[in-house]
Amino acid sequence: MRLYRPKSILRLLLVGFVLVILPLIVALVHATYSVDQLVVQGQRALFATVRATQNSQVLVESISDMERNARQYKVLGDITLLGVYQENHQLFLDTITRLTALNLPQQRRRLDQVIEVEDGINDALISFPYDTPEIAAAVDEFVGLARDARNILTDNRKLVEREVDRLEVNGAEVQRSLVVQAMALVPGALILAAIFTLLITRPIRQMDRAIRRLGDGDFSKPAEIVGPSDLEQLGERLDWMRTRLLEVEQEKNRFLHHISHELKTPLTAIREGAELLNERVVGPLNAQQSEIAAILRDNTVQLQKLIENLLDFNIASSRASQLHVERISLNHLIESVLADHKVAVLARQLVLDVALQPVQMDGDRAKLQTLVDNLLSNAIKFSPEQGRLRVRLDQQDGQAVVEVADAGPGIPEPERRRIFDAFYQGTYSDNGHVRGTGLGLAIAREYAQAHGGYIEVIDSEDRGACLRVVLPMGLPGVKSEY
Repeated sequence: MRLYRPKSILRLLLVGFVLVILPLIVALVHATYSVDQLVVQGQRALFATVRATQNSQVLVESISDMERNARQYKVLGDITLLGVYQENHQLFLDTITRLTALNLPQQRRRLDQVIEVEDGINDALISFPYDTPEIAAAVDEFVGLARDARNILTDNRKLVEREVDRLEVNGAEVQRSLVVQAMALVPGALILAAIFTLLITRPIRQMDRAIRRLGDGDFSKPAEIVGPSDLEQLGERLDWMRTRLLEVEQEKNRFLHHISHELKTPLTAIREGAELLNERVVGPLNAQQSEIAAILRDNTVQLQKLIENLLDFNIASSRASQLHVERISLNHLIESVLADHKVAVLARQLVLDVALQPVQMDGDRAKLQTLVDNLLSNAIKFSPEQGRLRVRLDQQDGQAVVEVADAGPGIPEPERRRIFDAFYQGTYSDNGHVRGTGLGLAIAREYAQAHGGYIEVIDSEDRGACLRVVLPMGLPGVKSEY
């Protein structure tokens, strides 16, 4: 079963944004609701306890006033004092009603007891004359009634303290709950963000790798893009481009192979004819004819070299990874190539600066010989008369390092990356150099990469160009043919 994939990267972004932000919004709403409930609960509890305390204070004061009025009435017998007592009695009843309405279970028993005692006192004051023993007994009941009222006031104050403590406990619980919620949601949101970042960036990285491979001329791997449908369709177009470029590359190689072989046949006949004229097999030549025959022979040799470069590049690009691996003494191989170029070196009167360390490595002798030959040919070609040609071979960190430097015009910085591209010819000085095919360094790069190494342009000790080749001593993972 294939998992659901958004049809566009925009939809994937929206889904990711919603999934990441939604839990945070829910957590924020829950936190707001919890805090609001805590505030409401606190307001209600404190309002009730504060009102209970206020009414309890009024109850104590009203009982005190009633006691004073009753004692004055007992002594003086003034009916007016009894009327004032009745007013305070009504205030007492109103206060009792308000306290009862608060519905506080902790003081319900005390309120019932106060109401019962006060009812007895009120009945006695209404029913008996001021100087009777019943009145005296009723007045004495105010002592216990006042004590009970003060106890109610004390209980309400303690109730306020308990409610404050309870609010603190509830606040701490809400705080812990919000902290736990944040500790769970923030990592979850980060994990979701990381997952969607991966889902978004993975197809982009895949596309980037595919484009880089196409740019490097590697058409062997298909462009596989896994992600939103629009990016997968773009990957399909990239793969279509890869197949088209592969077809063009194959057509180019077939063309090079065909044209090179087609040119070699008439060129061989022309070169043999030029050699016969030079050797005067067909008869003696005067000085002018000899010069023309020499020019004809030299140009046929140059043209044959260019055609061989075309063939070598065709082979290098199609079978560079197939190596005939054997144990090679690289320093001896370089000495052999230098010997082959002895005539060219003498003709330009170049000063050789050669330092070769003994290096043994696994590699394809023919390809490594072609690689070194192309580097030396390129250096000799651009070296001025009596210039210095420097060749170095060293071993560093288990790798063979070959450096070939000339004293020519050098390679400009912008051209250092493109100088190894096929058919690319950099800026030439006006010193009469013959332009080649631009394949020598391209072939050198192909063979270096086939051995698991690389070639680069580095800064030279002199003003000329310096090319460095780094090759591993062994060839792990390279297809070998013995």
